Amino acid sequence: MNDVVKVPELREPLIPLSILAFDLAEAPASGWNAWLAGQGISIAFDDIGLRCISRADAQRLLDAARQNEVRRQDQAARLEQQAVEADRLRRATIWKGVPAAALPEGIAPAQAMFAADRDARPRRESPLQHALQNSGELVYHEFPADEDES
Repeated sequence: MNDVVKVPELREPLIPLSILAFDLAEAPASGWNAWLAGQGISIAFDDIGLRCISRADAQRLLDAARQNEVRRQDQAARLEQQAVEADRLRRATIWKGVPAAALPEGIAPAQAMFAADRDARPRRESPLQHALQNSGELVYHEFPADEDES
């Protein structure tokens, strides 16, 4: 009854790549072997022949994946906020039309809108109006060229 059980030599625990792949976003395009070699991580085989990496390396990869996800979510939130602001600015520039209470009796809404649009456009000042403003500036108004002189 005094059987002695021999405990195998303890090594650093290994995490199979097949299990780790579930928690990482997606497999690298170049394949796990090349990508892990580029990261400086060596692949070992466990007692049943599964490709594995050390627990510390797996922890480092999972931490990096979490940080990337947080960065991606922050960037998505910033882009969403920019899109909302751009949409708000775009909607603010859309002409709202003429309020129904401002329409005179007997005029169609389209006529009132065209008249309001025409009245909102800046008008050119005549040389006399400009001179009477006494701003000290000179404005040159070109005469249209006659088609006969060309």
